[in-house]
Amino acid sequence: MPAKNKYILWTVIAVILSQGKSYAQQYQTTVDMRVPFVSAPTAINGKPCIYYELNIANFAKDSLRLKILDVLNANNSSAIFNVDETRLKTRVKRPGISPKDDNLTLPPGSFAVIYLEFSLPFRNTAMHLVHRLEFDLLNGNKKTPVSIKGAPISIGSKASLVIGPPLNGGPWAAIYEPSWATGHRRVFYTINGTARLPGRFAIDFIKLDNNGHYATHNEDTIQNWHGYGNNVLAVSDGIIASVQNNFPESLTLSGYQSPSPENATGNYISIKIGKDQFVFYEHLKPGSIKVKPGQKVKRGEVIASLGFTGQTTGPHLHLHLATKDSPLGAEGIPFELEQFNLLGSYPDLSTFGKKLWRSTVNGASILVTKERPAPNSVVMFDK
Repeated sequence: MPAKNKYILWTVIAVILSQGKSYAQQYQTTVDMRVPFVSAPTAINGKPCIYYELNIANFAKDSLRLKILDVLNANNSSAIFNVDETRLKTRVKRPGISPKDDNLTLPPGSFAVIYLEFSLPFRNTAMHLVHRLEFDLLNGNKKTPVSIKGAPISIGSKASLVIGPPLNGGPWAAIYEPSWATGHRRVFYTINGTARLPGRFAIDFIKLDNNGHYATHNEDTIQNWHGYGNNVLAVSDGIIASVQNNFPESLTLSGYQSPSPENATGNYISIKIGKDQFVFYEHLKPGSIKVKPGQKVKRGEVIASLGFTGQTTGPHLHLHLATKDSPLGAEGIPFELEQFNLLGSYPDLSTFGKKLWRSTVNGASILVTKERPAPNSVVMFDK
């Protein structure tokens, strides 16, 4: 190469380097999207449903405001579930902020959880999902729309556990609602440096009478609650993993003092029913536990009585399944009841305990098999 041409080439390179430019592809850091735990679908009202959480971390230098989340079938990009800005606001939690703060705006370095529950088009354990998130990057008055897709996630490859009834007879109200801000579904616990959601699929069972009342006469006295002292049953063959039986019980609601979060379970039993599968029964009556760690139990065996210990607003049975023998330090996993009779539900919980539930369409009980009771439904088990 002639000396003159070499001089021109090196001059161009020097100018490029002096301006801080390169031939590398331009890249803009935005967000990190992760799904820390995915379980199997569970059937509710005849449809396969899935519960999980999408974690969002803002790695951008600017704040961002969440707008739309689409959940797509990774195989064909068809839409399975959509959450617009209005509905996102009810599903997003930013740890550490005030309820008055804007939970959809994430400053640089901040973190949010999006709680997701939706029906799948079919029960296919080979299904993969992709999340498409739309948001605005905020730089002063400037808004830059951004749309990104996360890596595919595989839904749980195993079917939900099918268990027997935890109680006899009824009617029993299956109380839970995924949208409650402080309900079991949305309360994380950090044990040994890891945040987990043990109550993801928890249900609180409260016994009613045929008029929809949970107590007779003075409801302040816990012995007047219909469920108090009822037999609690092993839902499967298994081995008793742990027992807590040293919590006292207030005789009245008015005399009750809520314990610390680590003692929220009150008296409890856990049963190992499979690999990484533990059943938890909480709020049990003092002195009623009939089993010891290491003891084998059979499905349907009476293991304790329903009580009023731990963090509770009244006598009921808290039931959940999880991956470890730790009431707060394990991931909640789904379960289905082998069968129950559906009587109706409470669409409006302001009437709970005061009025009769809304009956099924034809007014008769409906036999349901291998499903999870829908939120706030009323069920009967075999006696």
